[in-house]
Amino acid sequence: MRIHKKKILCLFLCLFTAAVLIVGTVTVVWIQSIQPEISVCIDAGHGAHDSGAVYGERLEKDDNLRLSLSVREKLEAKGIKVYMTREDDTFLSLDERCRVANKKKCTLFVAIHRNSAESGNGVEMWIQNTPTDTDWALAENMLNALSNAGISKARGIKTGYAKNADGNYYVNAHTDMPSCLAEIGFITSEKDNELFDANSEAYAEAIAEGIEKTLRDMGKLTSEALD
Repeated sequence: MRIHKKKILCLFLCLFTAAVLIVGTVTVVWIQSIQPEISVCIDAGHGAHDSGAVYGERLEKDDNLRLSLSVREKLEAKGIKVYMTREDDTFLSLDERCRVANKKKCTLFVAIHRNSAESGNGVEMWIQNTPTDTDWALAENMLNALSNAGISKARGIKTGYAKNADGNYYVNAHTDMPSCLAEIGFITSEKDNELFDANSEAYAEAIAEGIEKTLRDMGKLTSEALD
């Protein structure tokens, strides 16, 4: 009789342990399913017939893509999921670019561009004219990191749209997450071009560091999340 009771008790404990493990596994899967994915959308400005700014044989679209792909590499090395609006010399409308980020429900959006003017040099960040704290933090974190990566000058954080203070760059106005449009030097500046070519890896790492810091400050990243 005692042996029979021990068998029943042992069977009960085994079933109870199995049930706990199943419930725990289901709970983890459920929590993971309802938690939004932590990801960043990197938008390489222009593409295909839309060359962007031009300086001699140098095309903005090429610089944008080269730097954006390097930023993706740096972010992925940090364990951060990245979605690209384009990975090659492809044209996408501004609406299509925003839809990529919005459909994937990305946590942050960063557009990579280069500036142009008859004179001028340096890096500047553009955010919407009614920025959230995270918009500002994203721009500030990237600019601070870039300032130590060999840029000619930090031109600051600017809001709205260069040609209309009351407007916004389309990608800042039509993405559902904090966003920033980064102007990585002037393509019309020989000095900025030399620095861009010499320090492109450092620029990519700086942008990735600024993004990572923003995600951490948002409470979106933990050490465990990157293991």
